[in-house]
Amino acid sequence: MRVQLHSIEAAERFVDENQLAILFISSPGCSVCEALLPRMKELAASLPDVQLAYTDASEVQEVVGRFMAFGAPTILVFAGGKEQIREGRFVRMEDFAQKLDKIISLMNK
Repeated sequence: MRVQLHSIEAAERFVDENQLAILFISSPGCSVCEALLPRMKELAASLPDVQLAYTDASEVQEVVGRFMAFGAPTILVFAGGKEQIREGRFVRMEDFAQKLDKIISLMNK
């Protein structure tokens, strides 16, 4: 699943309903967001256990306070509804993928 979320309720439901969820929070005009989201989609597509959704903080302003996303992009990984990884602004995809692999390995034990 790689969907855009248009409400805080949808974002909370996405986190609650998916065992391993990546929530990508962006903002308009964020060149880093525009460059990073396709790479994040590619990573999530290669990992069948991972679900990815994204939202625009200017459209769904409540995500800023609810998820403490004060910079763009903010990338949050939830396992079983609990935040496990928080990345922002400059993300090294290799490091992010390794962290995600560790979580997947722990979940599959």
